[in-house]
Amino acid sequence: MRSITPGLVILAVLGCTPEPSSGDISGVELLSHDQGWSLHLAPFDVPPGTEVQDCYFFTMPDLNGGDDYFIDRFKVGQRTGSHHLNVFRVKTIVHLDAEDGEVVRGGECRVSSNWADWPLVVNSQESSVDSPIVDWQLPPGVGQRFSPGEKIMVQSHYVNADLQVTPDAGEVRINFYLSPEAAPIEMGTLFATQQSIRVCQSNPTPSFEGTCSFPGNAAIHLAAMNGHFHSRGHSLKIYAWDGVTDQTPAEDQQCYQSTSWDEPPMTLDLDVPVPAGGGVWWSCDYQWQTPAGGCAEVDARDPQQAGDCCYTFGNSAEYSEHCNIFVYYWPKVDSDVFCN
Repeated sequence: MRSITPGLVILAVLGCTPEPSSGDISGVELLSHDQGWSLHLAPFDVPPGTEVQDCYFFTMPDLNGGDDYFIDRFKVGQRTGSHHLNVFRVKTIVHLDAEDGEVVRGGECRVSSNWADWPLVVNSQESSVDSPIVDWQLPPGVGQRFSPGEKIMVQSHYVNADLQVTPDAGEVRINFYLSPEAAPIEMGTLFATQQSIRVCQSNPTPSFEGTCSFPGNAAIHLAAMNGHFHSRGHSLKIYAWDGVTDQTPAEDQQCYQSTSWDEPPMTLDLDVPVPAGGGVWWSCDYQWQTPAGGCAEVDARDPQQAGDCCYTFGNSAEYSEHCNIFVYYWPKVDSDVFCN
């Protein structure tokens, strides 16, 4: 299933492996060992009418003679049709795990509670033909720390159905660039979800808000962020939040907005200060839509079984909704930050 050359991991998927013809990601070049580490999820089939969400497990290589090291640049490329690409550090094992180089296809890879306390490493939701690569150089003097042998999970979700199309095949390339600095400021991440979403036929234009604060008593700087909803969403905003205000922050505190569900942008190169005790405030606005195949599948996924064609929190781009945010900041606080 896996072959390794210096600086590269290639995961070949059993079955059909179509030739690439859209979303050129060859610009995510192979790194040498002294430059960092390259991952390649080789082309895989996404049959019509399906969503393919798989979880690939790896251990971080030894890039510093057995000692910890820092990554200060990420380059992520995805062929057209990707719904999301998330990389997490593996922590508490519930029902999802695998050995180095193995992949979990569907199943427990679709159950978000399995990675509820797995810290975010990096994510990308961009895979258009014209812009399939996100190249992110972290702020000067800032890096993400890794240990040799540390386990990570790469989660890839492709859609080839009514609302989103994978024209040829799925494929992912990720480069982790080794920082030349021995002790940069450590970057942290925040991953938050709003799981009480209900976008119903009887309440077609709801809005949902959430807050997430950074623990500790130090001020931090927001460095990058993006958000994620499905096709019923029409606006997602993220604000810097003082941790005290109980109303939506002023517009001059807004640092992100997305109005695109299938190719939400990632905002880079921020330097937004947040006071001690503060965090982020985010909101999602929705417009209910009639499901292409009728309400039966949407109703079946509703935990309340209300029979009101309610899109609720779930992994399916076709039949469920999301209101998730991914935030990168420095300096890292003592504990990982989740708001689920």
